[in-house]
Amino acid sequence: MEEKRINRNYAAMMAEIVLSVLCIIAGAILAIDQAFPVIGFVYVMSGFAIVGGVWLVLRFFMKEEYRAVSNFDFSTGILMITVGVLLILQAKVVTGYFIYVLACVLIVLGVCILQFFLQCAFMRGPFSAFLNFVFAVAVIALGAAFLVVDYKTILENLQYFYLGVMAAGILGILSLLMTFLRSVRYERWLELSAKRNVEEEPYTETYFEIKRSRERNLEDQPFTVKDLPPEPNPGRLWNEPIDADDAIDAADADDESIEEAEGSEEPEEQEKASADENAEENPEGSKTDRYQDSTKKD
Repeated sequence: MEEKRINRNYAAMMAEIVLSVLCIIAGAILAIDQAFPVIGFVYVMSGFAIVGGVWLVLRFFMKEEYRAVSNFDFSTGILMITVGVLLILQAKVVTGYFIYVLACVLIVLGVCILQFFLQCAFMRGPFSAFLNFVFAVAVIALGAAFLVVDYKTILENLQYFYLGVMAAGILGILSLLMTFLRSVRYERWLELSAKRNVEEEPYTETYFEIKRSRERNLEDQPFTVKDLPPEPNPGRLWNEPIDADDAIDAADADDESIEEAEGSEEPEEQEKASADENAEENPEGSKTDRYQDSTKKD
């Protein structure tokens, strides 16, 4: 049985993992030491982007992902490499807007978790779908808070915001694990349901199976010359075309043979009928004829 090819979007999965890990690391370090140089996180983010982009580009060719029309690992990898290089070149500029960068990262992470919510909902996992929905709303709300709340308020409660960033990264990892476990269970359920349906359904031969069995029976039988149809014209080769005149002559010959056979049968019937009439008119003569025939035989 041919295995079904599943087109997994490794680019989105890798991006979700990288964003979650960055949120956990940045949130934990900055919550402990707010004086930590933010430019270090910019370099770390750029390094993750470049390494991930190179991996996606190599995987696109090594795994022959170019056969899948819906796969964009190559373009995503090139985009990640470009973003990483730009972050390295403009690291000092990015550090001045690092809070807004974290806000964008949290919103993207929340959208990824929202997709996990839909996947679990369609894979018959209501509890995991509900948790993913709660996680997605919480992460998106935190990212929006960085953009909506006043900058002074953020600075006054910066430690709590960084703890929220770390929690958002943890929620992203948990959401990914729950979705993965739900997909494994769903695939097992599909396999069991398919086997159960096959066992319950009565087996009936299809038209093609019956035709194939008849062909096998004919193949198993020994072939003899008697199985060949009669040759219509023994003097002609099998691949020699028949002319119109030859076909007419053959048809006329067949008609003449049929007429001769019918003509030979008519005199015999007439002789029998005349003999029966003579026997009825002259029964004594018929007896004498029989007596003479018997004496001749003796």
